[in-house]
Amino acid sequence: MLSPNKLLLTATLISSALGLIACERLTFASNDVGLDEGIAKPPLVIDAKLPKATTAIDCAQLTPKQIVKVKGHSVLSASCDLTAKSIRFELNDSHSSLDCQGALLSTRADDASTASAIMIKPKTDSAIEDITVANCHVDGYGHALHIRQYSQPNQRYARGLIDPAANRALAPSDIRVINVSSQNSINSGIFVGDHVHGVSFDKIRIQNAGTVGLYLEFGSRDNVIQNSVFVGNGFRTFKPNREAIAVDSSSNNRIENNQFIHNGAGSILLYRNCFEHADDQARGNHFKRTESSRDNMIRGNTFNDEPVGVWVASRQSRNLKGFECGAYLLKQTPFASYHLDSAKDNQIIDNRFEQVAQGIVVEGDGTLIADNKFAANVRLPIHVGSEIREDSAAGAIKNTIIKNNIFTGKTAEQAIKIREASKTATHIEQP
Repeated sequence: MLSPNKLLLTATLISSALGLIACERLTFASNDVGLDEGIAKPPLVIDAKLPKATTAIDCAQLTPKQIVKVKGHSVLSASCDLTAKSIRFELNDSHSSLDCQGALLSTRADDASTASAIMIKPKTDSAIEDITVANCHVDGYGHALHIRQYSQPNQRYARGLIDPAANRALAPSDIRVINVSSQNSINSGIFVGDHVHGVSFDKIRIQNAGTVGLYLEFGSRDNVIQNSVFVGNGFRTFKPNREAIAVDSSSNNRIENNQFIHNGAGSILLYRNCFEHADDQARGNHFKRTESSRDNMIRGNTFNDEPVGVWVASRQSRNLKGFECGAYLLKQTPFASYHLDSAKDNQIIDNRFEQVAQGIVVEGDGTLIADNKFAANVRLPIHVGSEIREDSAAGAIKNTIIKNNIFTGKTAEQAIKIREASKTATHIEQP
């Protein structure tokens, strides 16, 4: 009998021979099937322009499952071996950094914990800033990297701390993440917690995350994700259920010059959480989202073998009955619940789409779609409209601008599908 990997590779070759179309996607089960061949992997170590190290961490002195508190500008010893040791690092202070010097962190076989490999978190309810993590490569763990506030959102919510600006004043900011990779995480590869802001991700690689590759939680803003690769994320027990990047009530972010390949639910999904499980105050993220996923720039990326490239207001037409939402109800039946999503004034510019079922889906207002290139094997390049919203007081999708996009093998009429109710509020300029 063939191994699962060989079976999957055989299926891939057969499907290629038959002319696999964008919507007939195979599940992603292994790092070895070659979906990301041709993408140069960054070196284990690059110069992150860090300050001179004040602390050297001797890996030989670390014990399995140890939590290492990073002090000042710390560097791991050369040729550090942290495989199968479940070592974890925490950065709690401003003006600090961790340079792993290319070390691989992985978990022990007997470690069922969902803790993070690297945590950036204040020691109290006060902000920390100016922190860098570089040259760390993580296999397994709950998250490779988790950036968060000291207290959970539900605790702040219970204290009446609801104003977004006040929450951002307590959150980590001015953080650089350079040449960090994550594979096979149980949850998201990288999680940016609520109201965290000013994080720069450069040359990261996230592969085979159990859920979202990189999550931008509500209230976060002013983050940059660039020059990075996201491949094979969001498959839970081989079922495609999550996306490469989730922009959840997060604003003013730049997602530029990245590569997205074969992620479960798509590449970049922008939405506003509907205050899920609102009646369960024990949940850590119990907090009503009041901000839209707005003013985000998605530019210069490539999307390959995805069900959806970019989906604006991705939960607008989704039945959220099981989410037990506490806000923005539009329509309810005994078996369905629909809630007003919000993703406004986002820009999708100069991207390349190849073998994608749906390139760009727009169910929010004020979207600019310009100068994108769609290959002939993109089934539907652009779709605008939402039946659910049109049937509510919120009305049709407004103020969409589509201009100067290139559609290989299709006319603009074939490439752009707009629901009738949204046509009058959509402006199209094609060369």
